[in-house]
This record gives sequence, C-alpha cells and structure tokens, in this order.
Amino acid sequence: MKKHRIYLIVLFFCLALFVDPIKSLAKQDSSNLIGGLSYEIVYPENQKNKNLGYFDLTMQKGQEQQVSLKLYNSLAKDLTVEIHLNTAKTNSIGKVEYGPNDLPKDASLTTDFTTIVKGPTKVVIPSGGSKQVDLMLTLPKEMKDGLIAGGIQLKPVVDHKASDQGKKDIVVNEFAFLVGMLLRVGDTNSIKPELKLNKIYIAFKDKKSHLFINLSNRHPVYVEGMKIAVQVRKANKQKVLVEYQKKDMRMAPNSMIDFPIDLTDKGLSAGTYSAEIKVSSKNGGNWSWIEDFTINTLEANSLNMQLKENKPDAKQTFLVIFLILCVGALVFILGYKVIKRKKAENEKRR
Repeated sequence: MKKHRIYLIVLFFCLALFVDPIKSLAKQDSSNLIGGLSYEIVYPENQKNKNLGYFDLTMQKGQEQQVSLKLYNSLAKDLTVEIHLNTAKTNSIGKVEYGPNDLPKDASLTTDFTTIVKGPTKVVIPSGGSKQVDLMLTLPKEMKDGLIAGGIQLKPVVDHKASDQGKKDIVVNEFAFLVGMLLRVGDTNSIKPELKLNKIYIAFKDKKSHLFINLSNRHPVYVEGMKIAVQVRKANKQKVLVEYQKKDMRMAPNSMIDFPIDLTDKGLSAGTYSAEIKVSSKNGGNWSWIEDFTINTLEANSLNMQLKENKPDAKQTFLVIFLILCVGALVFILGYKVIKRKKAENEKRR
C-alpha cells in the first residue's frame, strides 16, 4: 500500500514585512477549522497590539513569562494535537520560514527561539472541549538587544489506519496552524542589519549545477526589501558571462541564506571566475563584495553535459519545423480550393 502525504501549513500571517516587523505576521482567523481544531491567543499585558493575530511581546533581559493558547475541539471524539516550536529562518528564495524546516542555523544566532520558549510537545483535547497550552519564556540576563522570531505549529494527529484499509494508493493531506511569535528585547529601533558574505560555491540543486552565494544577517533584526545583483566574469576579464538579479526579499534575524544561480545554460568552462555581488535593503543597508571561485574540470564537464541535454535535438527541431510547414501548406491548399469552388458556384448562378 502506498501512502502519499502532503503537508500543508496554513500560514495565517503574511511573511512579507518590515518597516514595522509586526506586519510580517498578519492577522489570523482562528474561526477556521483544521481537522476539528481551532485556537485562540490569550494575549498578555505586554502584547503590543491585541488585534494582530500573533504574539508581539515587549520584554526585558532576564525576564520570565508565561503565555498561553487556548485550543478547541469540535469533533465527537478526543483530538491529539502536536506542538512544534521553530526558530525563524530564511529560505533560498528570500522568504522567512516560521514552520518546521531543515534550514541550518547561522553562527550569529546566540539567543535561539527554541531555547528560550518551552512548552508541551503534544496535548489531548476532549471531545467538544478545550485545552489551554502554556508556554514559558525565559530570556537570558546577558543578551543583546534585538528581535527574536519564531513560530508555533499546531498540527492535529490524524489516525489513517481506518481509512487506509483496502486502499492501495491514497493521498493524505496534513494541515496545521502556524502562530507567529515576535519578542522585542530592549531598544530595537536603532539596530540595523549587517550582512556578511560567507562563501560562494558550486553545487547541485534539482539535478542542475548552481552557483550558491551564502550570506548571513548577523544582527537581530529583519532585512526588509532586500535586493541582490550578481555578475560573473572570467578572472581579470570585463565581459559579463552570468547576470542574476532578485528583489523583494527579506531575511530573518540572525539567519543565513543560500542564493542559487542556475548555471545550466551558461556554458562555463573550467577556470577561475570572479563574482561581483551587490545587496541593498529598505533598512538603509548597502553591501558589495568581489569574490573569486574556481570551476574544476569535473564541474565544467557536468555543466556542458547539462547544456547539451537541455538543447533541443537537431532532428526533433527539423521535424517540428517540417510539420509546421506541412500544416501551413495544407491549410493554404484547402483554403484555396474552398475559395475557388465558391467562385465557380457564383459564376454558375449568374
């Protein structure tokens, strides 16, 4: 029996913000049900705005605080809910991930969301009832001012055994709520992002060779309206061989990003190259680097092989063109015959 599971996280907060970081976690509608589950945020006194739909708490160093969510079960049976706490990270397309992921942590992340927020990993809600989930926040006494961001995933546990019986191939959709949490510690308004180029390297992604540019946001604030422009040249040459641009991105506090640049159709040979990288943000930051990298013979052969595979086959191209010409000729001949026949019929009528 094959079982295909599609994990669908319901994001009830927008991941695009930050002149004000609050707007990145948009309002949630907890009236929506997922597998019989709904929830309510119990806002504490230090919540900045109680109409946001996510936690946005102003806190002090060394502070301990309990916050709560109230979960509701509308089913006629008990409901088990898994609770996952996740540190906000940045994915390769410049979006912030608040749910479970395998993205690496940045070395600059010294105050991790998952180390300061603790709570149960699973709760059982009685049929037609509710359950309060308490989370304990404990901030270190020695820490930097800044933002700490993360997400709380609430996923109903679905028993597939009964529905799976007798079915050889099924698709199971697994949904989850995701509640955002933003902690503001100290004076965060004066903090500006600081980007660092860690490395550039060649690697495979989706069976294609890419040039990866690995950057870190080393400060505990978001990078908003981020733009990147990359130009690749042969070392000590002026001709631009690869050009890449992307905008409207954002990075989570103290996170890293791997930008992939597809090299498949560039036809690069083995040798030393120079990448010129320019990044800007709405926060007022501008950064630039020039970094050399090497494509070895094995990587160059792989690139050329991919280029060859992606090029349309000459025979196939000829066949397509031939078929188009044949169809065009046929349409022309048929149209000519129709016009000629109608002309003949009109002459007979006269």
